[in-house]
Amino acid sequence: MKKKTFRKLEVLLHILTAAILLLKGFDEVVKRLYFPGCILLGLGLLVLIISLFWRKLGIKPKQARIMCYYIEAPALFLISYMLHLEKKGALPQFFLLAGMLYPMLGFISSKKFKKINKSIGNML
Repeated sequence: MKKKTFRKLEVLLHILTAAILLLKGFDEVVKRLYFPGCILLGLGLLVLIISLFWRKLGIKPKQARIMCYYIEAPALFLISYMLHLEKKGALPQFFLLAGMLYPMLGFISSKKFKKINKSIGNML
């Protein structure tokens, strides 16, 4: 897969995750659970703004993607917890897994991972 295509898919992933956060946040506000609902709405809006307006905010695209991963992770943990309280079956486990994988993806897409990977390759 080309690098440009991969980056577009990564931005699409952040926009879809932001949409999920916004939908779940709105759902919680409608249920009169204002505290988790407002947190999810705020984090969803933050991810959406960073994903779409990184250039106007003066953020490098790579930093914007990494920031989105690290912002989305706690929000996914919160969604997992809320779904667990609603007794939604296996759905909380999927969000819990996604919440654990997002910081890993953020680290892998950073330069630190590449430096560590090169140093291990040089050792071998």
